[in-house]
Amino acid sequence: MKKINNMLVKGTMLVDMVKAINGFKDKPWDEYLTEDAKKLVVQRILPSVWYPAEPALNCLRAVYELIGGSDPEVARQWGKVNGKRTFEEVYNTIFVGQGNVIEVLKKFSFLSSKALFTGLELDVKEIDKKHYQVRIFDDNPRTEPVYYFVQGWTEVIIEMTGGENISVNIIEKHWEGAEATVFDIRWE
Repeated sequence: MKKINNMLVKGTMLVDMVKAINGFKDKPWDEYLTEDAKKLVVQRILPSVWYPAEPALNCLRAVYELIGGSDPEVARQWGKVNGKRTFEEVYNTIFVGQGNVIEVLKKFSFLSSKALFTGLELDVKEIDKKHYQVRIFDDNPRTEPVYYFVQGWTEVIIEMTGGENISVNIIEKHWEGAEATVFDIRWE
């Protein structure tokens, strides 16, 4: 299994999170953020720069708890909003010439492991023509909110490529003891 402390995160993944922290001044951020995370949120986040995952994860966890009330549905919805913006403004090239959900999901899988995160291991398995399972290997239980966010991103990708009746469920969770977190993805 890959350890999160070897992972880097692209600035495009941090911009909205840092804006959220800086926008909610009434929240007790000092009680939730590590020193490295505090240094991260006062920087100007550059979309093309790689940042250490631990401070970013600490920021995401703080946003999840303080703004989202530790609600997986809130994190999933935020992932959809963030994903739509990100895929329309920054990574729109994965949709160029594509009306095919499967091809875009393959590009997203590659993009995730090479251009958004480093140090992440995932396995994609085709169950049926419009049914896939994605296993992400992670041994850090603190990454739980990341997966709700990714759930929203996956939904919006399928929506943007014409998929309907979308179902993206987390059927195994590493933070509950599973070997990997498994997404079950279906659409029509």
